[in-house]
Amino acid sequence: MDAMRCSVEYLSEFSDCQSHASRIIQYDTNLILTCGDSHVLVFHIQENRVTTIFHYETPVIYVALSGDKLRLTLYVLCENGGLYCTTLPPPSSSSASVNKSSDPVVTRVSDDCIVLKNISLRAIIIVEKILVTLSLHKSTWSFDVYEEPGSKPLQKLACFQVTTVNTQATHNFSNTKEDVINLTDEEKSRKSSPVLTCIYPAVSHKSELHPYLELRLFRLLFGVDASLVNSPVLLCGLPDGRICCFPLLLPQMDGPRGEQRSPIRVLQSLEQPIVFIGTCVSGDDGPQCLVALGQRGKLLLVRSKETSSESKEPDYRFIEHSVRGPVLCACADDKYLFYSTLKDLQALRLTKTSPETEGATEPQQPALSSNSLGVCRVIALAGPYNNAKGSVHLLALSSSGRLMQVNLPQGSNKENKSKFSSSQAGQRVKDLLSSIGNIWEKAESLKHKLQENNESLKRLNQVMSVCNLLLANDGNDKELNKWIQPISCHGVTRWRSLLQKESLALTCVLENASMYTLEQGWTLCLQVHPSSTSQTANTECTSRTYSFPFRKLDCGEKLDVTIPLERVGELPVNIYCSLAFTLTALFSSEASEAVSQLLKDMGSISVPLNTLTVDWLDSLRLEGAFSPGNIIRHNTAADGIQAFLRSKGVRTQDSAIVPKSGPLPVVVRISSELLKSKLHLSATSGVEICSSVLNWLVYKKETAERATIKTQVICAYSPDGQPVKLLAKEMTLEDFSLEGPLDVLEIRVESLSLVAVCGLHHAILRRLQVLLQDTTADRGNTKLLQAQRLCETVRHVESLYKDLQDAYNQAALGGSETNKTSEILFHIFLQLRATPLIII
Repeated sequence: MDAMRCSVEYLSEFSDCQSHASRIIQYDTNLILTCGDSHVLVFHIQENRVTTIFHYETPVIYVALSGDKLRLTLYVLCENGGLYCTTLPPPSSSSASVNKSSDPVVTRVSDDCIVLKNISLRAIIIVEKILVTLSLHKSTWSFDVYEEPGSKPLQKLACFQVTTVNTQATHNFSNTKEDVINLTDEEKSRKSSPVLTCIYPAVSHKSELHPYLELRLFRLLFGVDASLVNSPVLLCGLPDGRICCFPLLLPQMDGPRGEQRSPIRVLQSLEQPIVFIGTCVSGDDGPQCLVALGQRGKLLLVRSKETSSESKEPDYRFIEHSVRGPVLCACADDKYLFYSTLKDLQALRLTKTSPETEGATEPQQPALSSNSLGVCRVIALAGPYNNAKGSVHLLALSSSGRLMQVNLPQGSNKENKSKFSSSQAGQRVKDLLSSIGNIWEKAESLKHKLQENNESLKRLNQVMSVCNLLLANDGNDKELNKWIQPISCHGVTRWRSLLQKESLALTCVLENASMYTLEQGWTLCLQVHPSSTSQTANTECTSRTYSFPFRKLDCGEKLDVTIPLERVGELPVNIYCSLAFTLTALFSSEASEAVSQLLKDMGSISVPLNTLTVDWLDSLRLEGAFSPGNIIRHNTAADGIQAFLRSKGVRTQDSAIVPKSGPLPVVVRISSELLKSKLHLSATSGVEICSSVLNWLVYKKETAERATIKTQVICAYSPDGQPVKLLAKEMTLEDFSLEGPLDVLEIRVESLSLVAVCGLHHAILRRLQVLLQDTTADRGNTKLLQAQRLCETVRHVESLYKDLQDAYNQAALGGSETNKTSEILFHIFLQLRATPLIII
């Protein structure tokens, strides 16, 4: 077949269209357009503009037009189940009645125009002043026949029902419509609308909106009764692939038992959603072929057989072919079936039945071939029609909302095609350029989408690699081992002065030592959580979270952020460091808004890094002095104890204790050999060892070479503004071990503030606990202790325990005053810290 060449004219452009709800209906010089939104447009072809806009409350899903030219009636079915009836002006007066301005007339259709309300309605059609509606309720398709309303309400004439068929497999399309809209298979099945078509016998055809068929084939397919009364026959293509039919003007027949017999019968099943039902291949008595086209490309042709020489009754046959799908829309004339696959608009030539092929079997049927018209992205078709110049054209609507007029070639004479005039040659060049531009536009769009998908996959792969890297090192977030993490966060505390007020701040440094780059979308999250809130369920949560998004952090780079530690009374505090990634950063800016609605509560992922702890040692001020307004003073030792216990999350009651004169001491003793081994100290003299240990406590330096403090005494201010003193000295115990003298390092804390003493003591013990957690290497280094020294220590502790029990018993029996009991407890507290055990 010779290639078909056509020209395309762009009439107008609207917004993007939805393929399942877009319709084009032409009457005279006007078009009825719907693009799947809540508007129905009346477009005047000659004036090339929209004359009227009907606005409905909900999106439009189906449109039908009455065939009476004297009174054009528009029926619109919306998603709310309402069937609206609106009268249109006659086509001849449409251009004269409108104003001369280019602005269209906007009409908001109210609920008063609703003639029928049924949320299960799926399709409608108007034939011979009869309204037929198709609705789906549970597992039944219902055909309801009404008399077309005038000034009176709808009058129901009949109702026929067809049971649905479970064809879930037929809805899983092999060729999906991802180019139009991304839907799941279940949604596509729900979006597939039924197709309603009315076929007239050729002798009684009066409507330009409905096709007709030659009388002989009409009689063979639909029966003698429908042929005798010239009744139009309604054909319905259901989404499950069945083609049902029944005559409209025949009286209802009763069954043998007196029940009403349904006139509906199934003509054939394509086993896929129906897109188009019509007639084609014109003969002397009208179209000779009934055509049905499925969504996946299955084509059904119903033809009548010729009368044989034995004068047998003529019969009809079903011929099935396949075309490339998915098919979105189609239309037919006397020679061609035009259908759109979104990628291209095809013209399929359907020929008359020849005597040579009449008796041929099905495998010997000639193969059908289609020609490309060079138009893509078509989702709705109307026509073909003859314009004023006599040329044949199609009206097409693209997925981007362009209304096009596709002008078809007028003949196939090879001599005419071999010779071109200058105007014809120019038009052919324009058509080719238009086709090239259309294809280029689609190629650029696909290329852009492919690049965006590749970039999103690249970013997603990077994010997953970073998450796997961090999760593989999970559990290594101990303060001592944090440097082995490829991505870690460490912090340094410092005091700063703002508006004559001293405040403690923590500078956190995020270090990227991995091979990956943290790109835009990552956020450093720091949650400040006082350790006291985790010890009691009744304590009010005072945790705070700080988020710091950053654009990019390359390999080897660092990110510094500073957060305030406003409440020094909550020390120690834990800072939980984590990295969060926003999933919308994987997509482009155009798609991020739509994607964010899908992600909802799962909009980000979070991966833990490590945990930082800020205690009283970290908050010491080694230089300067506190401003008077920032000093927290406690009048008695009891106030200090109460403050310290509250910082640890313990509920206390107020009690009075006589303050002790002079600074309060706290002592911690630890083996010098053990400290040298754990801190990797190379120092030999006692002064160097003491200064190195103090440097490790205050600055967290773990080698003597990097020491900042060179003395054995540190004078500083505690967070509550009180002077404190940290002393370290080395001593030798002669009678402690059987192996000989034992070198011990004594760490001493002195301050008038009991809160500072307790806080620093707790911080020192925590540092030592972390340092001594790994004791596997020192198990063979156990000391043999002197039994006498050990017994003395045990007896001393037992005596303190006995005093503690006596004080509790007297307080419970009411035998002593509260002040005296508090003094005893305070004395025990000082004794426990003045004569401590030795860590070996």
